[in-house]
Amino acid sequence: MLNSKGFDLWSKDYDKTVQLSEESNEYPFAGYKDVLNAVYNEIKAGSGKKILDIGFGTGILSKKLYDEGVEIYGIDFSEEMVNAAKKKMPDAKLYQFDFT
Repeated sequence: MLNSKGFDLWSKDYDKTVQLSEESNEYPFAGYKDVLNAVYNEIKAGSGKKILDIGFGTGILSKKLYDEGVEIYGIDFSEEMVNAAKKKMPDAKLYQFDFT
């Protein structure tokens, strides 16, 4: 299992890794888009305009909601993942925190 430092190192290539793994239907992100779409549709079906995303990574899911005007709050344990997500969503309230 990767710790926060491992995710910090992975942050620059994370989105590309997700895309390649999902497209080739290989571990660890096989079916990832299907899962994200299901979560996205559930959120959009609700009436909430604020979302708390715990473990948001680089903000792949949160960014779709952010672009539609949803107010995003998030916590991730990787400082570099938080920095990557902040570049995509400058007005989101994103924080680095490790619950352990």
